[in-house]
Amino acid sequence: MPEKSVKEQGFSKWLFLIIISGIMWALAFPPFPLGFLAFFMLIFLWNAIEQVNKWSDAVKLGYIWGLIASFGVLWWIFIPTIPGMIMLVLFLPLYSTLYCLLHYVIARRHPQIAVLVAPILFVGIEFIRSYGKLGFPWMNLSYTMTKYPVLIQFADIVGSFGISFWIVAINVCVYFLLIHPFRWKFWVSGIAMLILLFGAYGYGTYKMRKNIDGAPMKIALLQGNIDPYQKWTAQMRTVNVRTYTRMINSIGSDVDLCILPETATACYYRRSKSMFLPLVNAVCEIGIPTLMGTIDYDDNNRQKYFNSAILVMPDGSYEQKYNKIQLVPFSEYIPLQDRFTSLRKLNFGGSHFTAGDKFTVFHIDGAKFSVLICYESIFGWLAKEFRSRGAHFLVNITNDGWFGETPGPYQHAMFNVMRAIENRCWIARCANTGISMFIDPRGTITRKTQLFQQAILIEEINLTQVETIYHKIGDIFGWGSLVLMPIIVWRWRK
Repeated sequence: MPEKSVKEQGFSKWLFLIIISGIMWALAFPPFPLGFLAFFMLIFLWNAIEQVNKWSDAVKLGYIWGLIASFGVLWWIFIPTIPGMIMLVLFLPLYSTLYCLLHYVIARRHPQIAVLVAPILFVGIEFIRSYGKLGFPWMNLSYTMTKYPVLIQFADIVGSFGISFWIVAINVCVYFLLIHPFRWKFWVSGIAMLILLFGAYGYGTYKMRKNIDGAPMKIALLQGNIDPYQKWTAQMRTVNVRTYTRMINSIGSDVDLCILPETATACYYRRSKSMFLPLVNAVCEIGIPTLMGTIDYDDNNRQKYFNSAILVMPDGSYEQKYNKIQLVPFSEYIPLQDRFTSLRKLNFGGSHFTAGDKFTVFHIDGAKFSVLICYESIFGWLAKEFRSRGAHFLVNITNDGWFGETPGPYQHAMFNVMRAIENRCWIARCANTGISMFIDPRGTITRKTQLFQQAILIEEINLTQVETIYHKIGDIFGWGSLVLMPIIVWRWRK
């Protein structure tokens, strides 16, 4: 097909394809049962990018594509912070722009090669977007599959980035099926797609039938349903303490661990004793170790605040603590705020926390677990690190009440399915306003609550010590794609 500029072809035609692809990307995410759209979404994008002959047009289309997808997936962030949502939605498309530019560099001379290497290019960019202090893997393609745990059981081998690689590879197969009808590439692509799909399904069916045994432990999740916009007022902090004190006292004595959500104490636990001690006393009365979300500060620098979790023991001690390591950019901290203190004056409607630096593994009578606070649950490397340090199960505490009845809380909850499968361990998720849930090592949700209801969820889990292949090889698909990406672009740039 002769190459024509976007202006000659009609920009609206290619823009339409970009819009379709971006919308499909957004609709593939929970809570919509449309994850299968991820298997086709890139075909429209490739069709558009391959028709341009100016890199600036590829950049424009790439940014528009990312903008549509980012807004479609993350629009609900505007509820707590309009400036934060704008910053995030304008920033994330830079990654999709880079992917489209690299695709264009290869496709202008070798369009089919550009599609063949798309899994490497796409996952390489996805990997860059997911790591570091600005890491934000929320939109990774792998999370579109969390409603289909049987298809992603092999995440215990390849991890989240391997699942994304698999999804893009299926897009490649569909692409060649469409452009080479009934030729040899058609049959090769069809066979490859069947292997990818049925291979994943076969392995998944086998793993779903396989039990993972371990010592039992009964856990209670306390969903207080406290309005996050009011809980920090003096009146509501009192209500908050009374609510959780009452809920703790209502737990039966046969529970081994009680879990409260993120910032459940609604105070600096070492400073506001009048708010914190009633919770400690309730724990002592019932005699059950209780994990609480709270806020802490650095003794040597009172300007450093931490989003934390502490374990209160029946004897009233609370020495075990974890400070959140992976903070939300433009919400929990401003990038470079430690280097340029003036940035702390910026207000995007969030907080100014400091990242923790210790991978805490909590201990209770032989049981070991680690905590993922809020959106830390979307980072596979962090969960893997905790498991590698001996955690038998993982806890996710969060407060998604900021986002109302939107896709946000559903997306956030479902992403934990990936962590359970990667690590073959139970996930106990406690959310202030929901969705609280238990997920078994196969990614099956065994119990869950609804949004905006007060509830106590109890489940008996197993303490697993399975070392998966993913634990041994890590994010090899991410690192491998990152290494191969510049080599491929250099090789096929002309």
